[in-house]
Amino acid sequence: MDGYTMLLSYRYMNLCVKAEIASVMPVSINDEGTEFDIEEVADVAIANDYQMVIYPKYPELLSQIINGVAEAHPEFKLSIKKGEMTYADPDDDDPGDTPSKPASVNLDKFPDAEPGVDNTGLFLLYTMPEVDKPRRDLLTAAVKSLHAECMMRIDSLYARHAEIFMNMLMNPTSPKEADLLKDKLKQIYEEHKERADKLRDEKLQEIDDGYARYTLKQKDIDTQKNEEADNMDYSKGIRIAPS
Repeated sequence: MDGYTMLLSYRYMNLCVKAEIASVMPVSINDEGTEFDIEEVADVAIANDYQMVIYPKYPELLSQIINGVAEAHPEFKLSIKKGEMTYADPDDDDPGDTPSKPASVNLDKFPDAEPGVDNTGLFLLYTMPEVDKPRRDLLTAAVKSLHAECMMRIDSLYARHAEIFMNMLMNPTSPKEADLLKDKLKQIYEEHKERADKLRDEKLQEIDDGYARYTLKQKDIDTQKNEEADNMDYSKGIRIAPS
């Protein structure tokens, strides 16, 4: 049952609302027919809740990394930046070169760049897609569907083992042992059901938070547009009286 809840957790990480390093771990980088895992050719770090950075260890593989990530997550928004990125070790107070979290998250200071012949100093900034209403509905449906699939597998495994223990109960040489095993199995089942439910609820809350963030941003944009329109109307209404 552990495997089913672990798989559910992993699948939820790939329904990206916030940036998750695990979402790019399956990315395969193809270099002239040779396949590499992304951690072999790049450092991956979380810049903030909604952005991650990928810094190529080999600048000549920049395009291959871009292609690999695009194949796995075409929804990620890519910006190519120029500059040296330092990292902070979560277990160390001093900034270092551990690819965990950038020591500086002020990504605006890094200028945009275009890949070329020499890609030294370029890194990739990926921004998670915003959770508008269609995406919220799509993600919500996916979360519930994956949870239902997980519970179907857990229920099936529990039923198969429960049947085995019921057969043991009919064996007069080991009824106490069978009772203990049955109780233990039920306990394990309840723990994994609770775990699956918690994963589902946390992901649904993450989606709702993402949607709230999006709607708040849209309100700010609408407010700004209305203010600009009002200011324009006001300026057009000013007339200078002839002398």
